[in-house]
Amino acid sequence: MKDRILRIMEHEGISPSKFAEEIGIQRSAMSHIISGRNNPSLDVLTKIMQRFTYVDTDWLLFGKGSMVKNGITKIEEPNLFRENEINPPIVQVEPEYRKHTEFSKPEITTKNTGIEQIKYEERSSKNVSKIMIFYSDNTFETFTPEKNKKE
Repeated sequence: MKDRILRIMEHEGISPSKFAEEIGIQRSAMSHIISGRNNPSLDVLTKIMQRFTYVDTDWLLFGKGSMVKNGITKIEEPNLFRENEINPPIVQVEPEYRKHTEFSKPEITTKNTGIEQIKYEERSSKNVSKIMIFYSDNTFETFTPEKNKKE
């Protein structure tokens, strides 16, 4: 049955993903049918027969007779886009310009802030005697200034 479905796709000139889209099933389901992993369900077969009305039901289901029903050839459905693909209309598009909106300029006000006096503080009489650094691995280092170091 997968060979007959492939023959319909070949007759239509469409890919498996486009065929799945045409009949309204997921592409993965179509891929499973083509690979032979799954057989087409009744729902899939019904959708094929509804979409491709020229296909003979006996041929699709049992492989008997010809693919096309008696005297019916492929029905070409009107496609609005196909004609435009061949002869695309030439349309000149005028660029849209943004309308300018005038905004009032905000008033700039300045605060008269007084100049702060920098206060100079003399150093305290305290001196650094030791600096300890603790690490995450529970080790530490101790640093002492040279002038306070006892020898």
